[in-house]
Amino acid sequence: MMSNTLDRDSQTLYFYFNPNCPYAQRSWITLLELGMAFEPVEIELGKDNKTDWFRAMNPNGTVPTVKHGETVVYESLVVNEYLCEVFDGNKVALMPSTAGDRAKARILMSRCDARLVKLGYSYLSHKRDEDAARDDQLRSQLEEELCFLDKAIGESGGTYFLGDNLTLADIAFIPFFQRMSVALENFKDFELKSLDLSHLNTWFEAISKRDSCAQTQMSPKQIQEVYARFLKIDYFKRIGAIN
Repeated sequence: MMSNTLDRDSQTLYFYFNPNCPYAQRSWITLLELGMAFEPVEIELGKDNKTDWFRAMNPNGTVPTVKHGETVVYESLVVNEYLCEVFDGNKVALMPSTAGDRAKARILMSRCDARLVKLGYSYLSHKRDEDAARDDQLRSQLEEELCFLDKAIGESGGTYFLGDNLTLADIAFIPFFQRMSVALENFKDFELKSLDLSHLNTWFEAISKRDSCAQTQMSPKQIQEVYARFLKIDYFKRIGAIN
């Protein structure tokens, strides 16, 4: 894992993360896109995040967490906005310049967690042999959400959710698309590319090629192994990540 030098304020930015966590990947991508210096600290979930020292820093016991001087920030979407605000002197701007577009970005980021993540994991976790009708309903709801996102990108007039430039809105979605595209195809025979969603498929291909996404993504084999284990223990239901 790379270790970077001090940031521009001569305060080390510590990035506490787990490489398998999609929420941590959001902030990892943001750090790389901003070209920020940081010190990565890998956290073993279920162990390190339950220790007293980590809980003292982040009572939620979650990753990502960043410590910058005396400031500690957690929750991925909050972390990413903090990073953009503190390091807005860099040439890269990951939040739009207008209030209206920033609002759009925040609406999309909120929708990612409230809709896409819950629907994706609900469908992935559901056992079709127990209730085929419910399985069909969840698949239909997921497809509707994907159509909504496809339309949102199309209306932007560019490759990304808010046009031609990558923003935090795009970064919010990509870790889950990377994981779900593999997991859903392997465990539910659901292939994103088979749907007539040209804008979304173009977005997915373009953002996946960015160095920040390529450097931080899990391999398909890793995703299959991790998600097979999650499904076996009903992980998504246990953590309240499904509808």
